[in-house]
Amino acid sequence: MENSVKLYATSTAVELAGKIATALGLPLHYIQTEKFSDGELSVRFNESVRGQMVFLVAKVNMPYEHFFEMLMTVDAARRSSAKEVVLVLPYLPHSRQERRDGQRTSISSRMVADIIQLMGADRIITLDLHTNAIEGFYKIPLDPLSSLRLFCDHIKNSGLDHLCLCSPDFGGIKRIREYKKHLDAEMVVINKERLKANQVAHMEIIGEVRNRNIIIVDDLVDTAGTLCKAADVLMEHGAASVRAYCTHGVLSGAALETIQNSQLLKLCISDTVNEKFEHPKIEVVSCAPLLARAIEHLVNNKSLAALDKAL
Repeated sequence: MENSVKLYATSTAVELAGKIATALGLPLHYIQTEKFSDGELSVRFNESVRGQMVFLVAKVNMPYEHFFEMLMTVDAARRSSAKEVVLVLPYLPHSRQERRDGQRTSISSRMVADIIQLMGADRIITLDLHTNAIEGFYKIPLDPLSSLRLFCDHIKNSGLDHLCLCSPDFGGIKRIREYKKHLDAEMVVINKERLKANQVAHMEIIGEVRNRNIIIVDDLVDTAGTLCKAADVLMEHGAASVRAYCTHGVLSGAALETIQNSQLLKLCISDTVNEKFEHPKIEVVSCAPLLARAIEHLVNNKSLAALDKAL
């Protein structure tokens, strides 16, 4: 595999890419990135990628400079005659803006898809899309992996009993049903009335949570306001404890302080956005083994459906 495949990383994804490279037994090649005094970026490959299958691991969360660096790297690989450019984007940006909520708004998720394809990417590997409708924006193959096995194994190893899976909204019921297939647990859902983005007016619990260890499962946690409010409501209804498993830990604004002051016992996230937190309630479960297996399956023309098996 080493003779035909080269693994690279943008400047924000070097640590994650290093873990993937170790899992694959491949070297991690480096890209030269420079910034001019006015902030303009320059990207270059210091070795030939002609005829190679290039895997580019990128973290393209804010600021937009990270996204633009990724686009420049894809363009550089394409102009350097790479055989194929596969983007490994654990967290796909703008995934929450996949439709118009009202008049005079943008569908920025579609914009991101158009820009990535215009630059010449041949394929994308990502993790836990906010909604599957995003796949329809891409004409190139988009492989949305699931963190289910990563988190299910972690939950099993925690040794908790009287488990109850909780979806923070009706849209996540399908997700917790998949988790229930692997865990001995009940299910509840939270019905919430949202005033605007990141702000919830009212919550009610549908199901019984008394004396149960609650596991909230979601694809993303941003300001953590809704998540922590849900944890507090669950505890008020008699839950024994509340933990949360959210794939993408954006954790912006006062999120860390909000989590610290809430009744949430622990938050487990993957390293799709941030990799290290000095926070007593946050634990990071790396997605590197899952991404490494996905790359290996693609190179060997194996089905990615087999990734549902234990890691």
